[in-house]
Amino acid sequence: MTKKKYESLPFLILVVSTSILIMCLTSLLLLPSELGLTESYPPGPKVVNMPTLNAWVKYRDWGNKYGDLVYLPKWNTLITNDAGVAIDLLEKRARIYSDRAMSPIMKLCGGENLLSVECYSDKWRRDRRVFQQTFRQAAIAQFYPVQYNKVHEFLRKLLLTPEDFMQHINGISQGLIPKALYGLDIGPEDALARKVAEIIDTFGKALLSGSFPAYEWFPFLIYMPSWFPGCGFKQIASECGKVVEEIYTVPFDLAMNHLQKGSRTSPIVELAMQKPQDLKEIKAMGTMSIIGAIDTTMSSICSFILAMCLHPDAQTKGQEEIDRVIGKDRLPTFEDRRHLPYVEAIYREVMRLHPPVPLGFPHISMEDDFYRGYHIPKGCAVVANIWAMNRNPNVYQDPDEFLPERHLKSAAGPFESIDNIYAYGFGRRVCAGRYMADNTIWLTVASVLAAFTMGKAKDGNGNEIDIRGEFTNHFFRYPKPFKSSILPRSRVAGDLVLATVD
Repeated sequence: MTKKKYESLPFLILVVSTSILIMCLTSLLLLPSELGLTESYPPGPKVVNMPTLNAWVKYRDWGNKYGDLVYLPKWNTLITNDAGVAIDLLEKRARIYSDRAMSPIMKLCGGENLLSVECYSDKWRRDRRVFQQTFRQAAIAQFYPVQYNKVHEFLRKLLLTPEDFMQHINGISQGLIPKALYGLDIGPEDALARKVAEIIDTFGKALLSGSFPAYEWFPFLIYMPSWFPGCGFKQIASECGKVVEEIYTVPFDLAMNHLQKGSRTSPIVELAMQKPQDLKEIKAMGTMSIIGAIDTTMSSICSFILAMCLHPDAQTKGQEEIDRVIGKDRLPTFEDRRHLPYVEAIYREVMRLHPPVPLGFPHISMEDDFYRGYHIPKGCAVVANIWAMNRNPNVYQDPDEFLPERHLKSAAGPFESIDNIYAYGFGRRVCAGRYMADNTIWLTVASVLAAFTMGKAKDGNGNEIDIRGEFTNHFFRYPKPFKSSILPRSRVAGDLVLATVD
């Protein structure tokens, strides 16, 4: 009797385990009301699969149907297409909505060392403090020389090989932070730069619900080997994590080696020497800066050139303002910015119409909340659809049109705080490097306008080649490759560009 009892034990364990698994999987398919929850949730569609291509467009469609708050119960996700709601929740109630979702996939990708995706914690506060000390508005002038250097280098490359302008844009977006923080000259051809560019898409997928459906529906797959059906994401994420670790160590070690050899120093090494107790946070700051700048800076500069090719009237107005205020015998400087309202308006219109990260990074609620009579549960992912906010017809007339003049007509004019540029995010999770990014993009916009005329390229018969103006449709949004004519405005302008060589 005893022997038969123990012989049946494995079978009982199998039955119980299977039952528990079935119950867990079944619970994933139930709505909150079916689970006995009676709170009033915001309205929303009962979707099984999340959109992963042009998700911001689908989210806007849902908003038009369901309102400012769209709740997806099976994903515990709240979507808002309204800037007022985003400010109410993510800024005014930042105490509740400042967390991130650190999924096992994001951990494999190295997310625990990346400020933008770290969970809200004491570690995040330490990392944020070091980051803000380096990139706060009052300290950002220390990077002016490098920004001038890299922007002027970009101008020279445009002058010499304008047909490779997209590669040159990658060069400035990939090379600025390594030069500014580490004193390293890294270009698109550098092995580390190529690796970073390759993993950006993986990060985007890890942050966008629906990108890894097998894992999202069956979380236990994270414990299975990568060769197991549906577990290919593990290998992809693991490779991503290796690159993040390389970025964490290699540039810093190179910069430290330069210091020890007496060849040159750099801001990050000097900071590490001053505050050795913050070494981990300092290296994490450098890692996040390199990764964070690549696609965002590239996207904005590329979107600007595309806009100028498609809207020559706006380009002409910006150039006329530069000629009138600065003249034609020098290139723009940061000191000129407040005197160039139309150039500022062009920059802000680019950021409005083409935010590099249309959905931002999702915030996670740290406790239950009630807003406008609705229950927002703890652990809810709150997605601010920046793309839709910036195209709200109730706020912007002809929202899909590129009209810099709209910023001149606002009550404060174009020189509002960059906090009003929603592309940089909201609340405590706003982009910590936004002042650096803002300066870099503005200086590039002003300098290119001063030196070049952009337009449609021509074929062998002298006919203009149409620009379709297509953009990528995943987590990061930037123009797809297009042909452009980029010519110096005059011989004097060309000479000014060449004279920037150190």
